[in-house]
Amino acid sequence: MSRPPSPRKSWCYMDRETLSRIFDPFFTTKFTGRGLGMAAVLGIIRGHQGAIKVYSEPGRGSNFKVLLPASGRPLEAPDDAQACGVDDESWCGSGVALLVDDEETVRGIGGDMLRELGFEVLTAADGCEAVQVYAARPDIAVVVLDLTMPHMDGEQCFRELREIDPGARVIMSSGFSEYEVTRKFAGKGVAGFVPKPYKLSVLREVLKSCLPAAV
Repeated sequence: MSRPPSPRKSWCYMDRETLSRIFDPFFTTKFTGRGLGMAAVLGIIRGHQGAIKVYSEPGRGSNFKVLLPASGRPLEAPDDAQACGVDDESWCGSGVALLVDDEETVRGIGGDMLRELGFEVLTAADGCEAVQVYAARPDIAVVVLDLTMPHMDGEQCFRELREIDPGARVIMSSGFSEYEVTRKFAGKGVAGFVPKPYKLSVLREVLKSCLPAAV
């Protein structure tokens, strides 16, 4: 006697409505708070002048094809310091840094990097929490602020932080390209931009450009 096909096979694809929305910020067919998010993925790919194509068929699942421009440069093998994400620069910061991101994994990784760079680290899971933490801690030296978050996004949070302290040093963070983010905040006094996913050497350089070295 033949076994009927598993009903799960009919779930292994995205219908047209779902497919048309997968790159919308915060869109999900599950509960929120998991994964990088397709909007951020698209931003990273566009930041590298690439494109992404999505195919989805009933019973065959979904296929994501990422297209990136070829480089004419020869492949260079990283040295040991670069391979582990550490360079030979001696700069380190000091004081308190506030890291704001709705992804727990990003807060964990980013927090470890900031500690390695000499900071005491506070974290917040959204813009509302960030404003409360910043108001309660006047000793915060710098804020690393995610642009796309639920409840209160980075743009609104930035305005709230500047109302509390017009001199607040805020570094914006996003999976979207630097061009898109800096254009949005042009002339508003943002201290810098850090792309996601974080890289220690990049985070160090951005912090170094807007903060004095530790004494």
